[in-house]
Amino acid sequence: MPSAALSDSMPNFTNKFFDEGRYKLLDQLGSGAYGKVYRALDTTSPSTHPVHYAVKCLVRPKPGSRQDDFQRREFNLHNMVCAHPNIVTIHKVVVQGEFVFVILDLCAGGDLFTAITENQVFSGRDDLVKKSFIELLDAIHWCHEKGVFHRDIKPENVLCSEDGSHLRLADFGLSTRQRVSRDFGCGSSYYMSPECIGKEVRMQMYSTRHSDVWSLGVILVNMITGRNPWRYATTKDDCFAAFIHDTDFLLQVLPISSDANEVIKRIFTLNPQERINLPDLREEILKLDTFFMSQKDLALASDCVRDAARGYGLRVPPARITRTPIVTSEAANVDTSSDDQDSAGSSSSEEDYLYPSPGEQPSPPTEHLDLADLRIVDSNTINNGPIDRTSSESSAGDSEGPVTPETYPVDPDVEIPDISEELDQPVVTDRESTLKAPSKPSQFLQRAVQRLKGISTGSLAF
Repeated sequence: MPSAALSDSMPNFTNKFFDEGRYKLLDQLGSGAYGKVYRALDTTSPSTHPVHYAVKCLVRPKPGSRQDDFQRREFNLHNMVCAHPNIVTIHKVVVQGEFVFVILDLCAGGDLFTAITENQVFSGRDDLVKKSFIELLDAIHWCHEKGVFHRDIKPENVLCSEDGSHLRLADFGLSTRQRVSRDFGCGSSYYMSPECIGKEVRMQMYSTRHSDVWSLGVILVNMITGRNPWRYATTKDDCFAAFIHDTDFLLQVLPISSDANEVIKRIFTLNPQERINLPDLREEILKLDTFFMSQKDLALASDCVRDAARGYGLRVPPARITRTPIVTSEAANVDTSSDDQDSAGSSSSEEDYLYPSPGEQPSPPTEHLDLADLRIVDSNTINNGPIDRTSSESSAGDSEGPVTPETYPVDPDVEIPDISEELDQPVVTDRESTLKAPSKPSQFLQRAVQRLKGISTGSLAF
């Protein structure tokens, strides 16, 4: 992430017009490191039924530069897949002076992150979790069938209706057409698969398709519990280490049903080649009766499970028995300073451990791809046939409300772990992916539970 956000140097576009006066930028909806998002009016629409869009305003990169390639790739890949009803439509790209204006659907409900953490629209709603997650799964499957792999699936990059019943995938800034990649560490840390992180899984390249499935699994946990399962999928993370030691760990610390836990375990399979695929995952989700722990099981659950349920607005019955603490008296003396934690995967016991997601921008890819021919509008030169769906489609039904500014990919120096430079063929190694087992699994488990128990009741985060 740059030391100073590019968006800070951008002017205020409120009440400004672009594309020869067709669009008027109204109020600013949000901003990110690399751009701003405005609500815009299509001035050619009737005053009785005005049509509004979300417009992402970006700094125009130098033509032919690496940054220009990244920007064009994002537009091209987004355009390839946006015909799906659960993917935000990119209607038009306008280059005007020093700036680029990207005209997108306006989604009235904001992003999935807000729906989960602030509005808690999915709390206790099996029907809504199932419907909305299937929509997101279908969008990702559509992308994969088109040969596009997102690589940054997280709630902030999913827009939704006000009631959370309709989801739309957005932000293709890190997407790729490469089925396997050497871009370890590409994405947002909470949602990266172990093989994408690349620090402990012994793979020379990783499958972008299977890594997207892992990210979907984290979002499923988000929707069911309002929390993330871990901060970083390495054994240096106490919760992930506990999961490696006991794959039923999440059932012990989160208010999820046993059946949901079985599905989640199939998603969080360490060997990506054995990880559940999207068609099978869709079938398993549809078969689930409930994602949430029953009232009977909540009455018998540990304090951390009950606290997590309360924090997500679930009704928690009185405890039926006196529960034996999971952490022994000796565990209270465990040294959590941890000489095995590094800056990427560690956190203090006082921090809000997992949800919300960290504020840093996702790490950019390092590859250079051949770009498709994206025709854009350059208002300073000639109209050469833009991507333009505004005449045939409108977003009048989604004419109000915020959208999350989309992440804009850049290409600073990226620190990549050692990989084999001798590999010629782009294939994933067929040997089984393995993680080094925690040297003291009981200690990792104790730390994880201590961290869970240390969070105040009602917190949205581990």
